Amino acid sequence: MVKKKRLLEKIFLIIFIIHVSFLLSGCDTDPRHVKDVEYDFRENGGGWEPFFAGFNVGWEERMELESDYRALPEPLDTTDYGHFISARNISDDVRMLFRTQIEGLEPNTSYLVGYTVRFGTEVPSGCVGIGGPPGEAVKVIANASQVKPEAIVVDDYYHINVQYLSNNPGVWYQNAIMGDIANSRVCEEGFEYEIKEVTSGPLHDAVTADENGRAWLMFGTRSGFEGRTNLYYTYFRAVLAR
Repeated sequence: MVKKKRLLEKIFLIIFIIHVSFLLSGCDTDPRHVKDVEYDFRENGGGWEPFFAGFNVGWEERMELESDYRALPEPLDTTDYGHFISARNISDDVRMLFRTQIEGLEPNTSYLVGYTVRFGTEVPSGCVGIGGPPGEAVKVIANASQVKPEAIVVDDYYHINVQYLSNNPGVWYQNAIMGDIANSRVCEEGFEYEIKEVTSGPLHDAVTADENGRAWLMFGTRSGFEGRTNLYYTYFRAVLAR
């Protein structure tokens, strides 16, 4: 009887995963179960707010934190715009992030979330850097939460609240990783901006909307490269399925 129950549970889980995968790939015919949130930053900023974490209180000036909505650099299309963000990672842990709140979800309802992020990066692959390579050691992350993601001070250090307050901050970070910022060039070819896209699996994340049908979305990077990183974000998409 126990074996039969476990078999039925496994069959149900497989059917559920297949169903959600179809939802997130756009094959489902019932749009009531999907919230597709898409932002093309080449046209406007979309209301996203930048913020930083992962360094000691009082290090703000030394970290050379910078963010702006500006035209893309050459050889990208300079008539397009993007969310620029930059820092010098002397803490070996800097987080360069963006956040926004979305509405229109079912109140108190849980969603599975998949992400797509595009950005301009000048960093080639295979380079050697201080603390880690300037491309592969800078991880792209994304997360959804019911509370506003922001920097909080714990022991004179800026942490991300949604990570620090999770049951296991290390697992939270590993689950949030989507890729890195290394572009298609090799280090010997030099630094030159390209647009790179990273996409998560459809079951990358989960969030429960609040009583008003709202949730927060966050994306950005966490760096293990102890130098300057400059990025231009041009596109973001989150598909939430229930």
